[in-house]
Amino acid sequence: MCGIIGWITKNQISEKILEQMNNSISHRGPDDSGIYIDKDKKIGLAHRRLSIIDPEHGKQPMSDESKKIWIVFNGAIYNYLELRRELIQYGYPIKTFSDTEVIIYSYIHWKEKCLEKFNGMFAFLIYDSERKILFGARDRIGIKPLYYYIDKDNIIFASEVKAILKAGLITPELDQNGLMDYLTFQYYLKDKTLFKNIKTVMPGHYFIIYLNKSNLNLRINEYWDIVVNPEYDKDESYFIDIIKFYLEDSIKIRLRADVPIGSHLSGGLDSSTVSTLASYMLNGFQLKTFTGKFSEGKEFDESYYAKLVANNINADYNEIDIKPTDFLDHFEDIVYFMDYPQAGPGVFPQYMVSKFAKQKVKVILGGQGGDELFIGYIRYLIVYLEYLIKESILGNKESTKRLKTLVEKLYQLNGYQLMMKQFFSKGLFDNPEKRYFSVINRMDYMRNVISQDLLDIDFSPFEEFESIFNKYSELDIMDKVSYYEMKTSLVALLHVEDRTSMAASLESRVPLLDYRLVENVFRIPSHIKLKDGELKYLFKQVIKNYLPSEIISRRDKKGFPTPLNRWMKRNLNGWIREILSDKRTLERGIFDRKFIEKLVDSSSEYSRNLWGVINLELWFRKFIDNNSLIIK
Repeated sequence: MCGIIGWITKNQISEKILEQMNNSISHRGPDDSGIYIDKDKKIGLAHRRLSIIDPEHGKQPMSDESKKIWIVFNGAIYNYLELRRELIQYGYPIKTFSDTEVIIYSYIHWKEKCLEKFNGMFAFLIYDSERKILFGARDRIGIKPLYYYIDKDNIIFASEVKAILKAGLITPELDQNGLMDYLTFQYYLKDKTLFKNIKTVMPGHYFIIYLNKSNLNLRINEYWDIVVNPEYDKDESYFIDIIKFYLEDSIKIRLRADVPIGSHLSGGLDSSTVSTLASYMLNGFQLKTFTGKFSEGKEFDESYYAKLVANNINADYNEIDIKPTDFLDHFEDIVYFMDYPQAGPGVFPQYMVSKFAKQKVKVILGGQGGDELFIGYIRYLIVYLEYLIKESILGNKESTKRLKTLVEKLYQLNGYQLMMKQFFSKGLFDNPEKRYFSVINRMDYMRNVISQDLLDIDFSPFEEFESIFNKYSELDIMDKVSYYEMKTSLVALLHVEDRTSMAASLESRVPLLDYRLVENVFRIPSHIKLKDGELKYLFKQVIKNYLPSEIISRRDKKGFPTPLNRWMKRNLNGWIREILSDKRTLERGIFDRKFIEKLVDSSSEYSRNLWGVINLELWFRKFIDNNSLIIK
C-alpha cells in the first residue's frame, strides 16, 4: 500500500515540486520514497512506500532490467506468486518477490491485457519509453484511488487530491455539480469530486497517453464492469458451494504478506466471517482483532458480539473506547486526510480504530462490501416491500407468494418507522428508479439548511443516477439496486476505507470484494439472496457453520452507529455552535442563515444533517480558504 504521482508536461518538471507533492502523501508510505524524471524532464513519477511484500526489494519507482519500463504502484496483487511462476516460465528475468515487478513483466508480456490477469486492489502508472506512452489503471471495484488534473500543458495523476494541489498549477475551487451530488447522496456519481477540474479515474478503467503527439490527450476506457446475469436454472445449494469456495480462497490469498496481519471485528456478519476464516487459515498463529465502541448506551456498543466471535476463534482481542474528546482532537485531521467529504459519520470511528490497530499490525482485513453484494441494507427491504405489493396488486402470483413470506420478516424494519413513513408518504408505486432515488435522496432532509441560491440551481443528479440504476433495464429491482450501490455508495465507503487506513499507514484489505466473488454473486437471482424476505439470507447459509448462532441470528446490527448528534447536543455543544454561528459559515453562501444555528436542536439521533454541514464547512476552511496547501 502506497502513494503514487505521475506528471506529464510540455514544460519541464521541477524535482523540488515533485518532491513536495510526494511528501504531501507521506502518510501513505512512511517506509521509503523515490522519484524518477526522464532525461527531457517531460515526465515524472513519484512514490511513497508502505513495505508489505518483499520489503527489501520493492523500492519504487521500479524499472525492468532494460530500464525502459518504469512503474509506480499503489495496492497489492494477491495472485502475484502464480503470475510470477508463469512469467518465469516465459523466460522473464524476475529477481524479486515483489508484486510490483510482477506488474512490470505482466505489462511487457500482455500489454494492456495484463489487467485481466490481476487479482487485487491497485492503481498504477507505467511509463513505457519505447512505445512513448503512459499507461495507467485503477482496480475493478475501486478499492485504490487515482485522481487527475488536466490543463493545456500538464496532466497530473495522484493517489490523493492534496498532492495535485501541491503542484501549484490549480487554485482549489468548489465543483458545483459535485456539491449537488454530495448534498443529494453524500457521495459523488461517476468521475466527479468536490474540486473543480479534479476528477477521479473510475473503477475498472484504464488509459493510455501517447507522449509523442503534440496534444496531451487523455482517453479513459473501461476494461471491466459487473455483469448482472442471474442464472434462474441453478438452485440455492449450487450457489452456496460456489460462494463458499471463492470466499475461502479470497481470504487465503489476502493473508499473503511479510508483515503482521490483523482484522477489523465489529460483531456483524461480514467482519466476523472474515476474522473467523482468517483465523482458521493462519495455521496456529493467533489473529489480532480490533474493535471500536462508544460507551454511550447499548445501541452504540457492539463489543459483546465482537468478544463472542473473538473468544470463539481464540483471537487476540483489542478494543478501543472512543470518546467525544477524540472527535475534537482528530476531526480536523480526518477532514484533511479525506481530501473531501464522503459517506457518513462512520469515518470517525473507522479512523480511530485504524490508528489503534497500527500499533500492533501493518495489514488489516475488513468486511467491506457484504451488504451491497448480499442485500443487507434496510433501505433495500423497504423498496422491495413496495415492489412486491405493487406486483401483487397487478396479479403477479410469484410476487404475492414472496410478499406473504416477507410479512413474517417485517421485524427487520423495527426502528426504521420514520424512514418508512417518509418513503410511503409520497410517490407510492411510481417507477422503480424514482422510488429508489427517493430513499437515498438526502436533499429533502437538507432543504431547510441549504441556501435558496443553491436550491435554485438548475441541476439535478437524477438523470445520472438513472443511467447507472437502469444500465440493465430488464433486471429485477433488487439486482438494479445492488448494481447501483456497488458502483456508487460502495465506492464512497472504499474512499473512507482507503483514507482512514492510509492516514495511519495501515494497509486495509477487503476479501469480500475479490472480483471473482463479485462476479459469481451477480449470477445469483435476487429472490435466492433475499429468500423469504430475509436480509443476507444466502450469505447466512454460506457462513452459518463458521459463526456462533447468536451472530447469525442478530437483529440489531446497524452498521457502525456513532453518537455524534448526541455528543453535539451535549459534550460538543459549544464547539458545534461556535462553528455554525461563525461569520465564515454564515457568509459561505451554502447554508441558510435562518436555520443553520437551529440545526443542533432540530437534528434527530441518527440524522446526517449536522454531519453534512460540519464536514462541508471544515472542508472549505481546510482546502478552499487555506492557501498553505498550494505552492505559490
